[in-house]
Amino acid sequence: MVLTGSIRSRPMIENLKLFDPYNRQARLYPALLTMLAPLIVLLAWFPHLFLTNVGGLVLGIAASCGLLFLLADLARGMGKRIEPALLGEWGGWPTTQWLRYRDTSLPAPTKARYHDVLGRKVPQISWPTSRDEATHPDRADATYASSIDWLREHCRGPQHALVHAENATYGFRRNLLGIRPVGLSVSVFAVAASVVASLAASGWPTSATEFVTSISNRPAALFGTELIALGAIFFWVFVVRKSWVRKAGDQYAKALLAACETLP
Repeated sequence: MVLTGSIRSRPMIENLKLFDPYNRQARLYPALLTMLAPLIVLLAWFPHLFLTNVGGLVLGIAASCGLLFLLADLARGMGKRIEPALLGEWGGWPTTQWLRYRDTSLPAPTKARYHDVLGRKVPQISWPTSRDEATHPDRADATYASSIDWLREHCRGPQHALVHAENATYGFRRNLLGIRPVGLSVSVFAVAASVVASLAASGWPTSATEFVTSISNRPAALFGTELIALGAIFFWVFVVRKSWVRKAGDQYAKALLAACETLP
């Protein structure tokens, strides 16, 4: 029966292969992480659902009907929804900021090299001077943004693996931040539902002593899964934050700008 269930659930594994590396990391994995806490709690309470024909059949049907694609699309949509607010707080894309003369994120010689390369290679642009930027900052930013668009299009090959990896990391963190309210809510619900179910199964303790006894006498596997779910709550509250996303954005900007010097 276990073998049959595994075979039935194989369509879900096969569907994972339909996602390219970026979409798996940046879109699908954030969505799946939101389901981690409720799934492990459900597994602790009803392990037979995952080890029988019924469990394998349900997972297989869900995967075959496009559930994974729906989850990935929802994660991306929620991540993109918060992005304008993030950019407003940051003052624009890190790549655009770093190309500004007045920004000090890059060493001056490094920035000068990037200006020189992009000014020569990007067609149909007139690279601004520091005076131009001071006089018309919006126009200068438009030039920087256009140059970054050109650079991004020329960094799509496998020879720019670091750029792709940093871009996927940024997308992963941004989408996690976007879907954070859902992930936090379902994680809290999973822990609360498991504790309430445990108390109900033991006959609802009427005193603090009975409560402690009821909690401590639960199966170790159940207690362990609740600890994992509590870890998920910690992750959503203390790790998935705007500063965490900004760090990934900075790393992507660093990799993308550095790639301009490697282009033919």
